[in-house]
Amino acid sequence: MSQIGTDWRPDLSDASRIRQLQPRHAPYFNLVAYCRHIGVAVKSTDEAYWVARIRKRDGGYMQRQLFAARRGGEDYYSYDDAAAAAQAWFETKSVKEIAAPSYPVGSKRNLIICPVGETYSVGHALEEYIKWKRIAATRSHFETLISLINYYLVPMTSHITLEQFTGAHFQELAMHVLESTPRRGRRSLKQKKRSINELDDDELRKRKKTFNSLVSILRGAFQIAWDNGNLESDRPLRCLKRLPNVDRPRTIYLSRDECRRLISASGPDLKVLVRAALYSGCRIRELTALRVRDVLMGQKCIFISFPKGHRARHVFLPTEGTHFFESIAAGRHSGDVLFRKQNGRAWGGEYKDYFRAARDRANLPQLLTFHGLRHTYASQLIENGAPHAVVAAQLGHVDIRTVCSTYGHLTSSLREREVQRHFENIDGCGTKPQHAPTTTPLQQRLLPDPVVSWPRCNFSTYSGPLLGVLKPKCDF
Repeated sequence: MSQIGTDWRPDLSDASRIRQLQPRHAPYFNLVAYCRHIGVAVKSTDEAYWVARIRKRDGGYMQRQLFAARRGGEDYYSYDDAAAAAQAWFETKSVKEIAAPSYPVGSKRNLIICPVGETYSVGHALEEYIKWKRIAATRSHFETLISLINYYLVPMTSHITLEQFTGAHFQELAMHVLESTPRRGRRSLKQKKRSINELDDDELRKRKKTFNSLVSILRGAFQIAWDNGNLESDRPLRCLKRLPNVDRPRTIYLSRDECRRLISASGPDLKVLVRAALYSGCRIRELTALRVRDVLMGQKCIFISFPKGHRARHVFLPTEGTHFFESIAAGRHSGDVLFRKQNGRAWGGEYKDYFRAARDRANLPQLLTFHGLRHTYASQLIENGAPHAVVAAQLGHVDIRTVCSTYGHLTSSLREREVQRHFENIDGCGTKPQHAPTTTPLQQRLLPDPVVSWPRCNFSTYSGPLLGVLKPKCDF
């Protein structure tokens, strides 16, 4: 399937791309900023018009036709002309009165400060740290680091001279983080501070986890400053200590009956995405980034080329999952996005609203998120006896530690079943365990060859009733 005609957000700055767009009722839009759009309304193959659109405060939209982009098969006004006209319309008084506030496209990728001066401060160290992470970290992780640093570290620490950073500064930062309201997206903070005594155990655990992430950031920044010769003493590094904290294991995952209920309650678009997650255990970003070529036909696996931690991997599929993925990829262009909605659009953040609605219709726990399908996948494998190393490889973890800590509570039920299956009853009732060893007398099982088993050490101090078994004829 060609991308032309199905790409719902084409590059409108490319005149040749506009000429390839198919006529349709709705315009093709590009984001100028969130809540501000510029688009092309294609009436026919020879006629198209530039339009501007705003999102209103009440959640609706208002758009205005600007001027011709094409007429009679000839190009008229360019994207730059349309952008200037759209911006002028955005700034009119009547539009500003009803338009929702706009903000730049994408996440912030820079610190909110620009440290200056000859005195090397914590702000300078954080700037050097960000320069390195911009190269080394994945995009999503980098954006998370920027958000954490700007919200917590910049206001509290950026002005402090690095050499003068002490444990007192560190403790003040700890109290600030633990008592601050966590920031989520762009939502305003209604309550700035809450005493530690007012937090329940789960809230305090989450606050500590955030603080430990900040400790890791500061350690990295201070270490780079040390490596670059901007720190003469290691005291600032010694001040950084993680708070003892125990992550709560994942407990929300679905049974197979609940999975079927969720699929039945999902609309046609979401149903495909839910099945993909349950068959593969992939993260939502990994699924929405899949291309048709990533489904390896005949090999029973998919290739995850844009994972969370730069570690590309192959995810092997069950037979049912293999048929599912191959049926979606069959006959389509190799570079096309694998999962599109029925209107031709690729998935964005709207999957969250779709999922919440389906979850409520299926009467599933409110705490269940789409990421819970990944936990469901892993939990099903572990409960059915899959080795932790296999589960870790399927999920894309470096080793089994994450699997053990996240799903360790499931191991107890597996151990219980294994004990019941392999233990032979002492009273003689019931069946013997599978592959039961042949029972031999204790003396024979302990040491089949008394001669060669004698300790080969002149200073052996072994004593006890089994000494006669070890060497029956022993003269002292």
